[in-house]
Amino acid sequence: MFRRQDRHRGVRSERGDRLMIVGMRALLLAATLMTPATAMAQAVAAAETEGGVEEITVTARKVEEKLSSAPVAVSAISDKNIANLGLNSINDFAQQASGISFSQAFGRSSDRPVIRGQSNVLANVQFGVETGAAYFVDGVYWQGDLQGFDPEQLARVEIVKGPQSALYGRNTYAGAINFVTKDPTDTLSGSIRASVAEYGEYIASASLSGPIIGDKLTFRIGGRYQDYGGQYVNQLTGSKVGQEKTRVGYAMILAKPTDNLKIRLRGEYSEQNDGPLALFLQGSADNNCSPGFRSNFYRQSGVPFFGNVPATLGATPGAQNQNQYFCGPIQAQPNNVRLHTDPVQTPFGVRDGTAFDGIQNKQFNAQAIIDWDVAGSGWVISSMTGYRDLLNRFGTDSDHSDAFFYLAPGATPAVTVEPAFANTNRKNFKDFSQEIRIASPQDKPVRVMVGGYYYSQKFNQRDISFTSGATGDALGTNGSQVASIENKAIFGLAAWDISERLTVQGEIRYQEETKTLMDRASATSIFCAGEAGNAALFGFAGTCLAKGKWTGTDPRITVNYTTAGGTLFYAVYGQGRKPGGFNGTGGILAGNPTYQEEIVKGGEIGVKWTSPDRKLRINAAAYLNELSAVQLTNAIPSGTAINSIVVNTGDARTKGFELDMVAAPHRDIAITVNASYVDARFTNGCDADFFQLNSGGLRVNFDTRNPPATALPLCDITGKRLPLGSSVQVNGSFSWEPEIGNETRLTTNVNFSYEDKKFIQTDNLAYVPEAFIVNARVGVRFKGIQVVGFVRNLTNEDAAPLATRWFDFRYGATGRGLPPAASVTFNGAPTTIETGGPRAFFTALRRGRTFGIETVMRF
Repeated sequence: MFRRQDRHRGVRSERGDRLMIVGMRALLLAATLMTPATAMAQAVAAAETEGGVEEITVTARKVEEKLSSAPVAVSAISDKNIANLGLNSINDFAQQASGISFSQAFGRSSDRPVIRGQSNVLANVQFGVETGAAYFVDGVYWQGDLQGFDPEQLARVEIVKGPQSALYGRNTYAGAINFVTKDPTDTLSGSIRASVAEYGEYIASASLSGPIIGDKLTFRIGGRYQDYGGQYVNQLTGSKVGQEKTRVGYAMILAKPTDNLKIRLRGEYSEQNDGPLALFLQGSADNNCSPGFRSNFYRQSGVPFFGNVPATLGATPGAQNQNQYFCGPIQAQPNNVRLHTDPVQTPFGVRDGTAFDGIQNKQFNAQAIIDWDVAGSGWVISSMTGYRDLLNRFGTDSDHSDAFFYLAPGATPAVTVEPAFANTNRKNFKDFSQEIRIASPQDKPVRVMVGGYYYSQKFNQRDISFTSGATGDALGTNGSQVASIENKAIFGLAAWDISERLTVQGEIRYQEETKTLMDRASATSIFCAGEAGNAALFGFAGTCLAKGKWTGTDPRITVNYTTAGGTLFYAVYGQGRKPGGFNGTGGILAGNPTYQEEIVKGGEIGVKWTSPDRKLRINAAAYLNELSAVQLTNAIPSGTAINSIVVNTGDARTKGFELDMVAAPHRDIAITVNASYVDARFTNGCDADFFQLNSGGLRVNFDTRNPPATALPLCDITGKRLPLGSSVQVNGSFSWEPEIGNETRLTTNVNFSYEDKKFIQTDNLAYVPEAFIVNARVGVRFKGIQVVGFVRNLTNEDAAPLATRWFDFRYGATGRGLPPAASVTFNGAPTTIETGGPRAFFTALRRGRTFGIETVMRF
């Protein structure tokens, strides 16, 4: 990053409509009338002498700026707050920031952060399908999960909101999340942190930093060990679920051979070994709305196709349930975890339902960041290089139930045959990125920056079976994939200080993204796009389809004005995109082999104000975005597997406002409060599953992108909220650290997070309820040593963090009591009854109240 003088203040806002502006003004007025005991959830601390809110430097616009004067909506959480509040993961960070919702659905896998309501169901489950909010580490793009990242090495976390494609590039059409690590120090320093808590939780981390050659060559090394024994029990096996284990080691070298050259090298190796996921199935017997053919009542249990479905289910009241769906809140069922993830008694004897259980990640990443001020001229050439090598193994019983499905009727399956819907695979990712840019001196009234970017990812997936072991079956066999992503871009920036107080900045990026995919779902079901040289591996006699290529130009314009009193006003217009992609063989079966790119265009207005005594700071923003061809993912059963496909469901609009406040009324007190509201709704669209519910269980036999007028009323999702995001979020913290003796302080803090309900799908029928979380810490700190007792989730909130619409075949897979095919019509035309499995929901469990103790030593 290159440094920028504070007097140059920029802007990044969106086109807000009148409602949002009024809402923002009302919040600002209320905040001004409040006592200084309200504040925002960002870096908060008393000034060392006279008191006041802490000033944080951020790099949200690829330059170093003060958070209070950066014309961009960004929540920044400093290392001080990370330590004081005991934050450990991206989930914790999201609960202390505005405008972002984060929920675990697949354990520490397949992260799905939702910024300003822009979401994608099952993102990161299927290759090439992404959330729209990308991770970065020190500004280097990180394609993947970050839940195992060691927070002790962080200087701060920046959550940048709104379309960021112009500067940050791919997959940032909703925002960017940047983990900024600490630089090495030129004096010897270090830290040791250890904690122990209920449910077998142990965490230990350490770091050491210091000089190698004075301040010319310095180093930082560190590591972390984490072990969590799990809270919930698999009722089929008696074993715990949700266990987590992490080992991380990292090293960094910072070289400053001259005053004009800075070289920063960083490498990290990490391992994660997590147990079976803490998931339960709310089955189709609980369905309470939308009666129709896709219900248990019209399914026959005990048929040869699923001859091993528990016979008792056919006699239960649930088998008579004529409802196709569930409406209302999905409540946690901690005693309903029933997964075949270990050897258990089945109708075929003692069998194991999955060839691999849980999550295993082995990952190495490296970065090289170089900044060269050419001959001290102020012209800075920067190079940012990133590399990542990830081996991921994943396994779970994907029917999430006590049934033991085989698709081979009439014979006892061999011990080495996996049951149906066992989701076990091994994935390899190799990423490389390179960014080079040159920027003019930042102390001039006119500033420019130009750059180029290249990103490449190579990916392959193998099925893990009982016969293959952890290495997986060979590529080209069933369940394997080979794919790639290549992104090339050029970008630029120009800023002009029209006056001392008024600045205009324009950014633009042109990018090309190419994707290839070879996918073999079965011996006869093959998809191939691009990379014809590897076609023979997958059984192709000829060439593949053409590669998929998506191109586009994304601008962003910022205007900001600073008053004589230091209040910043800004406005931004921006555009972003998520590239299209391939659905593979699953998409062919569903009639959707490809999907289009998704585009967002929008703007925001914002204000940042700090009181003259620096004891209160308020940042607020209002925004409006228009989304076209929204990408949403559906899971469909196909043969022995579950295929995720992406459909461009329709267009949408998101609008809302955010208010971040921080106060330090006394040098020993720090208070933060964040509030956000988002109204994210479809403006048009047709959803196939919604049609099935409203039609009584008829199969869609038309193109949902262009539905006939007679079908539109039954599939229309206009006005429905986008799934996975909350409309209202409020969070904050209170810290009090009075001196109680010579060099001894009492440390106390409480932080809270409220999040409104989240709809699971576009139909807005089922949802996970609102959640209110309270965490508290109290202890003492003396001479660099701190001992703290803590409690997480003090009120034992059990609201499920997230649920996913699924299926339930336990009541049968063959129809019964259905009307003759010729008699089934829709608006007078012949149609077909939907024969897919009855709908259910698999749901993650939230960790309950947990007590622990932590010790930190710094020197």
